Amino acid sequence: MMKNLVVTDEALERIKRHLRPDKQIVLDFDDGVGPFSAIGNCNLEANYRLIFVNKDVDLPDFDEKVSSNIGDIHIKSELYANIQFEDQMEIRFDPKHFTMPLVSPTKILTDNIEVVDIDEPLQKEYSGTHDC
Repeated sequence: MMKNLVVTDEALERIKRHLRPDKQIVLDFDDGVGPFSAIGNCNLEANYRLIFVNKDVDLPDFDEKVSSNIGDIHIKSELYANIQFEDQMEIRFDPKHFTMPLVSPTKILTDNIEVVDIDEPLQKEYSGTHDC
């Protein structure tokens, strides 16, 4: 079964400026693997990130796709990584706390997904700034 992610209309308002035809989307968490993880973190569920990166960036660590209402989203397929994601997920906007929780039907994966937009060419590791 292919994983699916829905971005609610309210969350879409928060991220729509990042949705461009020259970008691809990655759903990552800071586990120390791949060009977006500098150090890794033991508390994986607190570090989910929605990353918008140029289409020409090679993403060998992100070899599985999640379908979504904003386009395909790349994730890591390794078993240890894949268990961090549910088959059905949703990104919402919480106006009271001004956060974007990532949730599934059974749990909250993170209270606030970090949104990162990378325009510069990637080096071995990304160490730039983000917005959320």
